[in-house]
Amino acid sequence: MRDAKKIIEEFSNPKSKSYLDLPALLRRFSYPVSLAVSEWIGSKVYQKGFADGLEFLTLMANKFYTRIIGNPSGNLLESFIANENKLIEHKTRELVLAAKRWESSSITNTELSGAINDFCIKTHGVRLPMESFFLRMILPEKFGTLDVRCISALKQLGFKVKNIPVGEKDKEAYLEQFDGMEYLEYNDLLTEIGRHYSVPSALGGDRCMTPSEVDMALYQFDKEGGKADYPPQGSVDTSQKIRGIMQVVQEIVKGTERGPSWVQRAGMKFLHTMEQYARAGDLESMFRYYSNLARGSTGKGVGGWLATHGLPSIESELGKVRNIYSGET
Repeated sequence: MRDAKKIIEEFSNPKSKSYLDLPALLRRFSYPVSLAVSEWIGSKVYQKGFADGLEFLTLMANKFYTRIIGNPSGNLLESFIANENKLIEHKTRELVLAAKRWESSSITNTELSGAINDFCIKTHGVRLPMESFFLRMILPEKFGTLDVRCISALKQLGFKVKNIPVGEKDKEAYLEQFDGMEYLEYNDLLTEIGRHYSVPSALGGDRCMTPSEVDMALYQFDKEGGKADYPPQGSVDTSQKIRGIMQVVQEIVKGTERGPSWVQRAGMKFLHTMEQYARAGDLESMFRYYSNLARGSTGKGVGGWLATHGLPSIESELGKVRNIYSGET
């Protein structure tokens, strides 16, 4: 990992000629099927400890989508349902439990890799890329997706990483070439890369990129042509504007927490919506939503209560937000 850290420090430095703006790449990434829906289901699966057949298929929708498009004559979904049915509940229960124990440091990487290999062997139509996608959806803060584009991107950046077996039908032979432990080493690399980047936190301020966000950014990097096409440097300014606006939002919402229930509810709805736009890196929607609230009756009602108590409101801070959005300080 020592050599890897040197590579990461070079391309994660905004002052370096080889700077790679992963947050900007992440904002340009999109799945064919809604990521928000998949992550919502993933959180529910994590909470209850297993996935039923429908939940598993929904989580895998993006992976199944790409495989079906690549092989339209196949009957992947039908064969999965015929072979798995209710069995998937028991198999996912064991995998989710292993992930939870690993997250709490109750088991080692070796034990988790064993559970990953076991799930891969026993589950119809699933190999490590799809299994990693399931782990990513239930714990996006801890797991990234194993993908050929991400491997390609890492190689372009100078990392020595193994190729994922392609065309190998026998799962035992597949795992001899690339197993659960090697996936976890790959995931460690994504995690380390993420520590070198900052993105806006939903609660205000900054946080490191998660391994799931890094894998999506690397996927987009490879998709856009790799080193030949670096993202525009101006995207960093967008992140700064988002952070600045979220700081204003936090101050306003802090004031609403002191008000009656209807003021508190309005404040939490405002915060939740702005957090969603911030996570998506959608500065335009953030400013438009804020401006509309400042002109609307609900905003004015809450703003009136805040004003009478000497607290900042959406209306009173509109000028500040407009200056942040336009780049005037």
